[in-house]
Amino acid sequence: MMPPADQIYDPGRGAKKDPTETGDDFLAIGPALRIMQLNVEGLSAAKREVISSIAVRQKIDVICLEETHVHVDKTNHFSIAGFDLLAYSLHTKYGRATYVRDNISDAHHVTSSVCYDVIRIGSYRVANIYKPPSEKCGTTNTLPVLPHPSLLVGDFNSHHPDWGYQVPDEDGKMLQDWASGNHFHIIHDSKQRGTFH
Repeated sequence: MMPPADQIYDPGRGAKKDPTETGDDFLAIGPALRIMQLNVEGLSAAKREVISSIAVRQKIDVICLEETHVHVDKTNHFSIAGFDLLAYSLHTKYGRATYVRDNISDAHHVTSSVCYDVIRIGSYRVANIYKPPSEKCGTTNTLPVLPHPSLLVGDFNSHHPDWGYQVPDEDGKMLQDWASGNHFHIIHDSKQRGTFH
C-alpha cells in the first residue's frame, strides 16, 4: 500500500535542497504527482490497453481523458488496468473520465459540472476539463477556482499565443484573462505546436 500522496517526497536526482543555490536544476517543493492528459477521441478497448501500458511504464498517478465518446453507463467501457475511475461524464460526442492509480489510498472525487470533474489526492486538487468547441468560455462552463495546490488540465478548445497558436481566438483571450486573474500559471512547452486547428 502506498502512503497518502501528501506524505511522498521525491526530490528527484540532483534537485536543490537549498533555495539560495544557483543552477539550472530544480527545487522540489513537495511530492511528485504524475498526470497524463489526453483527448482520446473515443475510448475503445484497444486505446484503454495502450493508455494502461503507457501509464504503468511512466509511473502515472492520475489519468485525465477527454472526448471519451461513451454514452452508456457500463463499467467495462471505462476500465483501465491498474487504475480506479473516480469521475466520469457520459456523452456521445464528448465525455470525460478521471482515474487514479489503484494503489493510491488518499484520493476522492470532489465535484463535477458540465465541463469539469475535480478530484483530490492528498492536498492536491486536479480538475479534468473539457470545453466543447461549440461552447463559449464563461457561459455554462465556468471554470473552477481551486485552492493551492491545484492543477487544471484538459482540452479547453481555445487558441492563444501563450500555448502555441499564432493568433488568439475569443475563448483563448477569455481563458488567458481568467487564468491571470485567478493566479494560475500556464505550463506549456512552447516547442509544441497547437493541435488540429
